[in-house]
Amino acid sequence: MNSEQLIELTKELIYNATHFNVPYVEQIYSDKLLIVKVDENGAVDTMNKKQLMSFVQGNKDANMEPLSTKTEYHYAVSDGDMGMVVITRELVFDGKLNRKFFTVIWEYLSGRWQVVKESSVVRL
Repeated sequence: MNSEQLIELTKELIYNATHFNVPYVEQIYSDKLLIVKVDENGAVDTMNKKQLMSFVQGNKDANMEPLSTKTEYHYAVSDGDMGMVVITRELVFDGKLNRKFFTVIWEYLSGRWQVVKESSVVRL
C-alpha cells in the first residue's frame, strides 16, 4: 500500500465512522485496538474496541446526525504491513468545535488493513 492508498483508506474510515456504520467499524478496527485521547489540560483517556463499538452503536441507535468529515491530511507513510496517517479533524462535541491532531496506525492483519492504534490531541 502506498501513501495515497493509505489516505484513501483513511477517508473511507472517516466517512463510515462519522456516519455510524456499525458493520464497517466492527471490521476495520482491530480487536487489539487502543485509542488514546489527550484533552486541552493534558488529561489522558483511553478506549478499547468494545468501548468504541458501544459509542458507535449508541449514536446509531439514537439516530445522531453524522459527525463532520472535515479533515486535513499532514502525512502518510506505509512500510510493508504497517501504515501511519497524521491528520487534523474538526469535530463538534456538546456544541463546541474541537480541532484535534490524530495519528492513525494501520496494520495488515488477517488478510486486510485494520486500525490498531489511534491517538488524538486537542489542537488549540
